Amino acid sequence: MQQYQRIVLWSVAAAYICLIDRLAISVAIIPMSADFGWSALQQGQVMSVFFVGYVLLQLPAGWLADRIGGLWVLAAGLLCWSLMTLLTPSAAALGFLWLLVCRFLLGLAEGVAWPATYTLFSQWVPVSQRNFAIGLLNSSVSGGTIIAMLATPWLITQYGWPQAFWVYGTLGLLWLLVGGAFPGRSVSPGVSAPCSAEAQGETTDLLRSQGADFADIQLLQLIKHRGVFSVVSAHFAMNWVIYLSLAWTPTFLSQYFGVDLADIGWLAVCPYLVSVVATPYFGRLGDRLIEYGVDRRKLRVRMQAIALLGTAGCLTALGWQESLWGALAVAIAANLCASTGVVGFSVNMMELAPGQAGTLYGFSNAIASLGSAGGIFVAGWALETTGSWAWAFGSVVPMAVFGAGIYAWGAQVERAYR
Repeated sequence: MQQYQRIVLWSVAAAYICLIDRLAISVAIIPMSADFGWSALQQGQVMSVFFVGYVLLQLPAGWLADRIGGLWVLAAGLLCWSLMTLLTPSAAALGFLWLLVCRFLLGLAEGVAWPATYTLFSQWVPVSQRNFAIGLLNSSVSGGTIIAMLATPWLITQYGWPQAFWVYGTLGLLWLLVGGAFPGRSVSPGVSAPCSAEAQGETTDLLRSQGADFADIQLLQLIKHRGVFSVVSAHFAMNWVIYLSLAWTPTFLSQYFGVDLADIGWLAVCPYLVSVVATPYFGRLGDRLIEYGVDRRKLRVRMQAIALLGTAGCLTALGWQESLWGALAVAIAANLCASTGVVGFSVNMMELAPGQAGTLYGFSNAIASLGSAGGIFVAGWALETTGSWAWAFGSVVPMAVFGAGIYAWGAQVERAYR
C-alpha cells in the first residue's frame, strides 16, 4: 500500500468517527427530549448549535494545516471532539444551557477535520485519484450515519442513552492512540509532500512544509473571486439540504410512522447504504470521464445540479409520503442524487487553490456550516409552526435552486491561487 493510500484510509476512518460523534444526537434526542421535556424548537437548538461552533475554526484550521501539515491538526481535533462526546451526558444532566455549550464545543473541535483532511489530500493524493479520494471521504457522511443509526438505538435500548456517548467518545480516543501510527512512520504529522505538484508535472514546489514563500489567500480576494463565490454558494446549499435530512429523518420516522426506537436505526440506514457505495463510485466515474476528455466545468456543474435539485425534490416528496416503504424509497433516491455532488464543488476547491486547499475549504465550510445550522433550525421552526413534515422537508427547495443556479453561473476550474 502506497503512502498516500495509508493517509487516505486513516483520514477517512477519523472522518467516520467524526460523523458518528456528531450524529448520535439525532437518535439520542428522542429519549433525551422525553426525559427533559424539550419542545421541537429546543430539539432543533440542540442539534443546530453544533454548527455555530463548527464554523469558527474552519478557516484557522485550514490555514494552520496548510503550513504545518494536516496530521497534527486532525489529531488535535480528534482528541478534543472525543472528550466533548464523553462529556455530553454530564452536560445534559447539569442543564439545557450546559448541553448547548458542550454541543458548541464539540462543533468547534470537529471544525478542524475537513480542512485538515483537504490539506492532506491536496498534498499527498495524485490528481488522477482525487475525485475517488474525496468520494471515500464524503462516504463517511453516509457511513458514519449508518453506524450511528444502527448502534445508537441498540446502545440506548440496552444500556440507556448516556452510554452511547461514552462508547463513541472512547472509540475516538482509542483510534487516536492505536491508529495514529497507521499512515506510516515515515510521515511526520508536520510534514507536507508535494504530490499534487509532481502529479501535474510542475517543477516548482508549491507546497512547502514550513510555509515559506506562500502566496497567501486574502479574505477580500476570496469574497470577490467568482469561482470561489460559486463554490461557497453550492457548498452552503448542499449542507442545508443534507444536514436537514440527517438531523430530522429519525424523528420523522418515529413521530409520523410510529416506528419504535429499536427499529429506527435499521430503517434510517437503508438510504445511506446506497450513498456509501455510490459516493466513491461517482468519484471514480468523475476521474474516468475527465481522463477521457469530458469538459471538467460542464461535468462539475451538471453533477452538482443533480445533487442539489434531485435531492431537494426527493426530500420534498418525502414529507408527503403516507407509506413507510414509500418514504424509504424516496429517501434512497435522495441519497443517490446527493452522491453525485462529489464530482461538483468538492474537488473544485483543489483546482482553484492546489497549494492552499485547506484554507479555501476552511473558508467555504465555515460559511456552509451556517447552512447546516440554518436548514436544521428552519425545519424545526416549520414543523412546530405548521405541524407539517411536508413543509419541514420542503423548506430545502429554495436553497437548492439558489445553490445550483449560482454554481452554474460562476463555476471555474482554472487555478486562481497557488
